[in-house]
Amino acid sequence: MRWLRQCAAVFYLFAVCVSALGAEFKTVTGDVYKGELSAVDKDGIVVRLESGDFSQKIDWAKLTDATLTDLRDNPKAGRFVEPYLAEPEETVAIQQAKEIAVKQPTRVELPAVRKGLYSALTSPNGIILLAALFLANLYGAYEIARFKWRPVALVCGVSAVAPVIGPIIFLLLHRAAEVEVPNATEEAVETATLSVAQSSSPLAQGGGAASALGISKGQATAQAEGQPKVFKRGEFTFNRRFFETQFPSFFRVVASEADKDLVLDVAAGKKSVVASRISRIAANEIHFKTATNQEVTVMFSEIAEVKLRPKDG
Repeated sequence: MRWLRQCAAVFYLFAVCVSALGAEFKTVTGDVYKGELSAVDKDGIVVRLESGDFSQKIDWAKLTDATLTDLRDNPKAGRFVEPYLAEPEETVAIQQAKEIAVKQPTRVELPAVRKGLYSALTSPNGIILLAALFLANLYGAYEIARFKWRPVALVCGVSAVAPVIGPIIFLLLHRAAEVEVPNATEEAVETATLSVAQSSSPLAQGGGAASALGISKGQATAQAEGQPKVFKRGEFTFNRRFFETQFPSFFRVVASEADKDLVLDVAAGKKSVVASRISRIAANEIHFKTATNQEVTVMFSEIAEVKLRPKDG
């Protein structure tokens, strides 16, 4: 038996060597190398040609399937050929025919969701939205009440009971001031209008501070007999606007004929200033010119009383 096995091995090696001699190695590009397999590694093979020369290394991927199949039985190249051999069609068909059993996972059942406008409005987000709209409705009613001169409580109450509709109703109504007023009120309005018109007339502007004492331009010679006009803290706010509106003629460099005999008696803390003119004024202080041509600075916060009186009063 041992002798038979040795003979079989020798016969197998002889067959491989014979097959290697004069074998053909074909590539997918159409090139054919005839000769003996000389060297084999993981990158490819080298063929010793019949002419005695050696070919360049041929990559495994360039060899045809028939050449790879022939080299599979070669002891040198067998282990490098296997990855490049295509699987038989029968094996591929069997693998494709196998059914893949997919096991469905256990799914959690979702709770039933109510759909519709009511369900959306009764959700937490819907309640917040309704509250915001209700507050906006009340704020709109408040602004409409102020614009239309209507009672705020009435407009807001109606708007709370009838949202959107209530504000629209009051918005369409005319202003409360357009309702007929009593005769006494009309007379008061006419009187105020007349006084404003008189104060803006050239005659009133010419009188300046003298008109504040009840002294007309034609009564300049009787100014000494006029009663002083007193402005006290608490009744008036002493600031820049106060002096500019009450005593505009005192800002002039040259006093008018009606105001030249008038002075401002200012009580500021422990000091008293008798000013014939206002030289400068700022946001927090005022500068007076006295009869002796001295400039005195007084803070608005220190002024307790301002008296407009004749120079000799």
